[in-house]
Amino acid sequence: MGHSEMDRANINESLDLIDITRRDRNYEEINKIIDSLQNLSVFPSLVWVWSWDIVRDIYEKNQYDHAAVNDYEFVPQGITLKQIWDKFWEDADKNGFSLEYGSEDMHEAVRDWMADCEFLVYSEEEEDEV
Repeated sequence: MGHSEMDRANINESLDLIDITRRDRNYEEINKIIDSLQNLSVFPSLVWVWSWDIVRDIYEKNQYDHAAVNDYEFVPQGITLKQIWDKFWEDADKNGFSLEYGSEDMHEAVRDWMADCEFLVYSEEEEDEV
């Protein structure tokens, strides 16, 4: 048995059936995601997907009816994800979203864009503090 075969055998011995199944399922799913990313008609596709995921996360966690919990910022009533997507698409060339400086900077840039477009507004109390 060669060195790499022994390493693989040792790895497989340390994994139980659940871990092996999970590992293999994720391998297949990640490869499908990569295939999907490569088929998108936008570039760089990973940045598009990542930034849109941030938009969706902010949208879902900051709905107006949750304002009592997140009282410093919220998505105004009546704003839909499709409306945000349309503006996101229109502004793509000027936004310059990038992963170059890390995920925190990307999150901040997307949040700022949403605020600039009034898809995310701040409560009057927060604005007074700024």
